[in-house]
Amino acid sequence: MRKLFSVCYVAAMFVLLAAAQDTPRAATNGEILAKGKVFFVKSSTYFVKKEELEKGLLKNEDLDRLGVQVTGNESEADFVLQVKRAAFQNNFPYTVTDRSTGRIIMAGEPNSLGGTVPGKIAADIANKLKRIYNGKDK
Repeated sequence: MRKLFSVCYVAAMFVLLAAAQDTPRAATNGEILAKGKVFFVKSSTYFVKKEELEKGLLKNEDLDRLGVQVTGNESEADFVLQVKRAAFQNNFPYTVTDRSTGRIIMAGEPNSLGGTVPGKIAADIANKLKRIYNGKDK
């Protein structure tokens, strides 16, 4: 009887250890992006205003076709688009952060030569999202 109890105890411990190690994997950036479509915009540069970025996202036909929306209320957004300006350069690095997890899930750095920064950022985001929403980049 004591031997049976010991065997059952050891078996139960193995089951508990196996269950503890079976943690769910984190979602990929593509999976996170595929689930949301609402952006909140922040600009940390004098050279590109928040309103210009919002307009650039809303005017992009590809983003419109994908159903991307822009909100003025950060708590309603799936993602936060943050734009800065690299010091003494024409580059404008941006990041897209998942609002619920705080993970940076997309980034880029267009420059202001040969076009407007809001339009370039919108086009860059649209190209990346098209691949994800069409199932080619998960």
